[in-house]
Amino acid sequence: MRGRERALLAFLAVLGLGLSGCALLEAPPTSLITGYVVNANGGEPVPGSQVWLRGLDTNVTRITSTDREGRFSVRVPPDRYEISLEKEGYAGSRVIGLDARGTEPVEIRIVQREVFNPQWSTRPPQIKLKGIEEEGSYQGKIPFRVDVTGDNDVQYIYVALGKTPGSSFLTAPRFIFVETPSTGDQVLDPRLFGVRGPTTFEVVVYDRNGNRTHLIKRITVVPPEGLVTPPRELKAVAVTLGKQIRFFGLEGQQVPRGTNLYVELRWQASETPDVQGYRIYRSFDGENFTPAGQVHAGRRFFADSDPRLAVGKWVYYYVTALRGGEESPPSEIAKTRPLPPWDVRLLSPADEATGVSRTPLFRWEPTRRVGLYRLYGLILWDTVLGDFAFWLTPEPPDFLINRTSYRWNEDGRFTGTPWETLQPNRIYEWEVVYAVALDDLEDPTAVSVAVNRFGLEDERVPIRAIGLEATDNFSFTTGE
Repeated sequence: MRGRERALLAFLAVLGLGLSGCALLEAPPTSLITGYVVNANGGEPVPGSQVWLRGLDTNVTRITSTDREGRFSVRVPPDRYEISLEKEGYAGSRVIGLDARGTEPVEIRIVQREVFNPQWSTRPPQIKLKGIEEEGSYQGKIPFRVDVTGDNDVQYIYVALGKTPGSSFLTAPRFIFVETPSTGDQVLDPRLFGVRGPTTFEVVVYDRNGNRTHLIKRITVVPPEGLVTPPRELKAVAVTLGKQIRFFGLEGQQVPRGTNLYVELRWQASETPDVQGYRIYRSFDGENFTPAGQVHAGRRFFADSDPRLAVGKWVYYYVTALRGGEESPPSEIAKTRPLPPWDVRLLSPADEATGVSRTPLFRWEPTRRVGLYRLYGLILWDTVLGDFAFWLTPEPPDFLINRTSYRWNEDGRFTGTPWETLQPNRIYEWEVVYAVALDDLEDPTAVSVAVNRFGLEDERVPIRAIGLEATDNFSFTTGE
């Protein structure tokens, strides 16, 4: 063999040894943190928010920002992390104690509200939690105390086990303390939340400027001693609200733009008498399910406001029953596909029209055709007498379904009353007070609410009613 060939073979051998040696060196372990930043529970994404991550033990830091869908994704060394968010025009938001010490990806939903007053501090409040130790074990009722300090007055303190607490509309049960910097000495019963084993003790605080701090402590709830049957008749209904509600505090508060999207789940109780809670599982492909939340045994309702819910995208659920250290087989799977938002615009009689017929033809139109069925209810106000008349009242079967016009008293419902025809030379106001789209009239799985001014309920719309104001309110004057 020629010398040059021997030298080449020797070089390749050394190179091979070097490569194999490198292959034996393990890459440092990393964890994946994925975040979803939204402006309200069930609200819109917050793009362009700066995200700082800091390891509580390693002090490792990472900086990124949310994309146009409000998401961020970062690989970090295993640790518990503090996450801080900042964006111009938005309040500060911080999460403390997110556990990313395992090999599985970690997901977190973070609310970052628009700032209430730009002149006020946007620094999130500080939380001091007493009675709860990281990785502590607790059996029976758990004593705790939360004290809050910060630049602005405290508005809400929320406390819950096994989930991120917030407004009861979406996250009940939870403890809430209003307009106070301290909870005082309290006791929490794990049975209220249906949790056992490894779980979390979580505190969320908002101040008057919308700044938010979310504290997470990993704990273990020691279950009582103790096959459990699954819950029955699971029903999932996607709810789209055409005007955004801030589920913040005791009541929903309507805000001028955006939408909400969430799924309401209901089921019948497990036939096992001593069930302690229910666990909800979610999937976006119908095969791979992950826990979405837990509730106590007395509650058979759950509202899912996960940021990944999207119009036209299928989502699947099942529920299990919990007793002691046991978990039942899954319930049947329920699925739903959210409808898009929509609104209603009034056409005629036009706003401030005069000489209008005393039996006018009322016309309106949807901003888009949503669902297979659109249910309407309207109201007419007599501005002189201060009286009003519902027509097409939202009580079955008096809805107008998929109609966009109504001739006054065409159905004779006001015949023989002072409302049989309108009064001459009288000013009236009219508006749509109920406009709801359904994917199915008999058994809906998706509902899109454009208007529900008075929070009316209907047996064919199986969701909790919440008030949404109409966009248009027209006045007109009748002729002779």
